[in-house]
Amino acid sequence: MKSKKLLTLHSQSTAVLGLPTYLLIMVIVIATIMGLCILSLQQLLGNSDIHQVETEINRITTEAANMFEYADEGTSVNLHVKFPASLRFIVFGGYPTNSTTEPLKLSLDEKTSNNYYYVMTDGVMRSYHSNARFSNHNITQIVVLHPGTYDVTLELCFHEGKSYVTIVQ
Repeated sequence: MKSKKLLTLHSQSTAVLGLPTYLLIMVIVIATIMGLCILSLQQLLGNSDIHQVETEINRITTEAANMFEYADEGTSVNLHVKFPASLRFIVFGGYPTNSTTEPLKLSLDEKTSNNYYYVMTDGVMRSYHSNARFSNHNITQIVVLHPGTYDVTLELCFHEGKSYVTIVQ
């Protein structure tokens, strides 16, 4: 009987001694799960900003494509657009030439005037092309937009026998 009591006390002391180890493992597992949740939330918010940027760009490019295909010269459309702070810049009428940095050369190039792209602050860059050619109001430069709210006017203009959708902010 005495040996049973001793065995029971021994197993209880082993469980008590192992408790801090189990608690440490539990804390590590919980911290890992919480860290993964925070990272997932950050990525979800980043994807939400990208979706917002693409939605606003889609509004502009849809109107521009419709104007380019079906409208008469001088047709204009006003749009209210809002870009989040996580956007670095958007370029209409150009193609990325120097990675994710903002273009220094703003002159319009006929070969790339139907392209547009955007760069986010986290380095995400996406480029697209459209049927419409984009330019500024003078039809001499590309259009660069930054984060913020804009009331933009799209206008269909002809220059040297070609149609352009000008973007005036």
